[in-house]
Amino acid sequence: MCGRFTLTVEQEMLIDSFDLLTFPDDYMPRYNIAPTQNILAAVHTDSGRKAGFLRWGLVPYWVKDTKKWKPLINARVESLTEKASFKHLLNKRRCIIFADSFYEWKVDENGKKIPYRFMKKDEAPFAFAGLWDRKQTTSNNSVVSCTIITTQANELVKDVHERMPVMLTEKEAIESWLNTTKYSFRDAKDMLQSFPSNSQKCYQVSLAVNNVKNDNLDCIQAVNSL
Repeated sequence: MCGRFTLTVEQEMLIDSFDLLTFPDDYMPRYNIAPTQNILAAVHTDSGRKAGFLRWGLVPYWVKDTKKWKPLINARVESLTEKASFKHLLNKRRCIIFADSFYEWKVDENGKKIPYRFMKKDEAPFAFAGLWDRKQTTSNNSVVSCTIITTQANELVKDVHERMPVMLTEKEAIESWLNTTKYSFRDAKDMLQSFPSNSQKCYQVSLAVNNVKNDNLDCIQAVNSL
């Protein structure tokens, strides 16, 4: 799964790397992004790619009581076309979610959960493949939320966890996933693969990341490397 990640790069790099037409003014680097928080994402429009904030944890439009609904932070690629929460979004409401690393926890011999940070070897930002939806809560208010798609872990990640988020890095893959006008889900689904382990690196990080209230450089402080 993917339950915590980072986005620490400057906004200019994101705008240039992902050809963004619009970008929120209140963006700031984040070191410990957690579910239910607003996260930076982008969608395709007729005028170009627009970036903004979506709530992490999908609430489908058909949910009647949002207080009883557990937001879906992840969507397994293997069951996207089967789950009622996701299948209606596949051709119209695909998005990308910006990150430059994600965390996973490994249970040691003493039962203690040890956090690791996974990133590209070049430390460049990338995009998680995601889905989004809009739930109207009142006549004047709505919740726009998203989920991150996960797949089987690659050789590096699976030593820590069996699942990993789908990471999109190539321009063609990002365009195919984002541009729902030009590409159907059938066209884009082959992009939902495990990221190559030989292009990734990871290291053990401080236990500071275990507390969602911590959102600073301490969270990415290296302890050991794998």
